[in-house]
Amino acid sequence: MNGKITDIFVPIHKEGWAFITIFAVATFLLGWIWDMLFFVGLVLTLWCTYFFRDPSRTTPSDSGLIISPADGAINMITKASPPEELGMGDKPLTRITVFMNVFNVHVNRIPING
Repeated sequence: MNGKITDIFVPIHKEGWAFITIFAVATFLLGWIWDMLFFVGLVLTLWCTYFFRDPSRTTPSDSGLIISPADGAINMITKASPPEELGMGDKPLTRITVFMNVFNVHVNRIPING
């Protein structure tokens, strides 16, 4: 560790900064109205910052692996026809659904070469 602040905090996804800014401005406006609302807004701003975190991941590189594109839990593996607008035909393909709760990292990555 070389003492930089970025060594301590998890990076935030660039798309999240607009939302974090909106939450922070709303926090100060609410605090101007009533002190207690400032603390409610502060908790929500911290949650918003936590939601948009983008930690680095080390992906296994063994051949033949398919890595989940997102944090969460696999809740269904089934056969399903792809949506018509994708133009992939109507033959059922394997569908794997991943459920993410609000505590999971909501950054989706590319699970396989394509």
